Amino acid sequence: MREMNHFKLHKSNYSNMYVWLVIYCFLIPFKIESQTKDTTLHQLQEIIILQTKQQQFETSKKQTAFDSLTLNRYNTTSLADLLANQSTIHIKSYGNGNIVSTSMRGGNANHTALLWNGLNIQNTMLGQPDLSIVPTSLFNNVSLEYGGGSAIWGSGAIGGSIHLQNNTSFNQGFKTKLQMSLGSFDSRKINSGVLLSYQKIVSHTNIYYNTCENNYNYRDTTDKENPSKHVAHANYTSKGLMQELSFRITSFQKLNIRAWYNVVNRNLPSFTGAQSKKNQVDENLKFNIDWNYSKRNLHSVIRIGYFNDQLNYNDTLANYSFSNNTIKTIIIESDNTYKYKNHQLNLGANFTNYKSVLFSASKNEDSSYYHNLTKIAFFAAYKLSLFHSKLNYNLVVRKEFTTQTEIPFTGNTGIHYQLIKQLAAKINANSSFRQPSLSDLYWHPGGNPNLKPEESYEMDGGLEFNYSKNNFSALIEATYFNRHTTNWIIWLPSDKSYWTPKNIAEVYSRGTESKTELTYFKKDVLIKLTINTAYVLSTNQQNTSENDNSVGRQLIYTPRYNGQATFLIKYKNMSILYNNNYTGYRFTTTDNTSWLNPYYIANVKCSYNYSFSTVNMELFCSINNLLNKNYVVVQNTPMPLRNYEVGLCMNYHKKKKTTSTNPLEIINNAK
Repeated sequence: MREMNHFKLHKSNYSNMYVWLVIYCFLIPFKIESQTKDTTLHQLQEIIILQTKQQQFETSKKQTAFDSLTLNRYNTTSLADLLANQSTIHIKSYGNGNIVSTSMRGGNANHTALLWNGLNIQNTMLGQPDLSIVPTSLFNNVSLEYGGGSAIWGSGAIGGSIHLQNNTSFNQGFKTKLQMSLGSFDSRKINSGVLLSYQKIVSHTNIYYNTCENNYNYRDTTDKENPSKHVAHANYTSKGLMQELSFRITSFQKLNIRAWYNVVNRNLPSFTGAQSKKNQVDENLKFNIDWNYSKRNLHSVIRIGYFNDQLNYNDTLANYSFSNNTIKTIIIESDNTYKYKNHQLNLGANFTNYKSVLFSASKNEDSSYYHNLTKIAFFAAYKLSLFHSKLNYNLVVRKEFTTQTEIPFTGNTGIHYQLIKQLAAKINANSSFRQPSLSDLYWHPGGNPNLKPEESYEMDGGLEFNYSKNNFSALIEATYFNRHTTNWIIWLPSDKSYWTPKNIAEVYSRGTESKTELTYFKKDVLIKLTINTAYVLSTNQQNTSENDNSVGRQLIYTPRYNGQATFLIKYKNMSILYNNNYTGYRFTTTDNTSWLNPYYIANVKCSYNYSFSTVNMELFCSINNLLNKNYVVVQNTPMPLRNYEVGLCMNYHKKKKTTSTNPLEIINNAK
């Protein structure tokens, strides 16, 4: 399962590493070596490529991976911006710099699993990830998996899952990066990274800091006399660090250690009443260790994760209210894959423990609540490849046990068949679930410890056409999905003075998705057009109250239509990226009598690259909301009008010089 690729030789001699580290500390990578022709024989550099679990055992499902060029275009933004502009996931933003949630295939925000190196990092207290606090620049491998995946990933993967990873490359030498940008609303961003990559060890450090006054203008269409307004009390600061270490213990063993610390401090504005005094601080500390063993036909991974997530909320105008939400998560997982001829078998077990503390204070009362939840899961997967891998059949099953609720048996099965060289067909069926969040179970007052897990049953299928000839390639993909979800949890008013969650709704989601990608590349010219579309009907099937009129109606904030088109043209060192994003009507009431108008947003980014010797510099400029549209994603949370960002990115790469006596591992590359 490992492939070794050897790349070009590098230029002349090493500089003193200590000198370079000092230079990096001052963030001025000035040293440039003269460009001389190098005809020395060198050992090819090694990159180890391991197929991810979804690539191995879920080939029958729709998957999307973002290429490095796309990730680079969004490396000054959050993960939310990348997904909003480059996928059919509906991104629900509560204002610029504010909380962002997702809706995949008509599901709720808590129906999307967020995985970091195979471990689910959703906030179990809230039951959903906030994508606004995840920087895109931290990851070089971001992919999406559509449809239910609880059999392989566990709770929450009903609508789909988002995967964040970093591919490790040994023997790459020394790299450093510095990126700075300025933008509208007094936005300032800086991120920097250092990579030290040798034959046995790799260290990768990333640091980032963003700050923004966020006092953008918008037009209030409900105020005819004074429609021009600006946001107040919305400034935010984000900073963090990610450190990754990889050790090659032997030729078939590798150890990865990762730490990620992130702090976001933001004021929450009010658009409907008096000036807000709300403030929210998210502080996240995540550790992840995995040991990989890969020899012959056996690949084993032991993963250990520890996450400490805190959310502090303060509102001095609301009776001096303050809450501190802390949840600590421990995950231990064993994942083992064995391959024999055209068979692959995967067996594993997962132990997860959550400990939460909720402290709240008001003018009248202080209170603390402690809760503990433990899960044990066993999973198995099987893949059969026939006819020289033209036909692939996969089966995944999972059973979980918890200290709170009974978890249903879940599974996934599907077929991927290569009809002809350019055309493949997929069909997949799965059952998935979502464990009630700790807030659903224990929120005080109102939590319901008797809640059942949400259950879903889904079928999807599609065709994928790939064509490539000379300098042109085309990818056309069409998918249909059909999902029924029962025990859907919604919060309803109780006979007391607070709301409480109940397993009362049933939701029927169905629709189509398409992707078209056309690419032309010749010499110094790259032209690429990508179009993503989605049509989603997600309707309630059962009355939730006596006077409910939501049966057969579209779920609130779930657009029937959305789509994106991206056009990229690159000539030599210049590139222009133009993006259009369309989101259709979103209903704001369950009976669909009120709605938000569709919006159509255009963005453009221009960049210029210049390389000399071992240094690469990029100047870029982005204009967002190019057509100056006035729009909202969520009611009463207006988004910014036209805004800009300009910046500079500098990269330095000093390749590692090695020698080899093996003629199969050396190359003579004269420049």
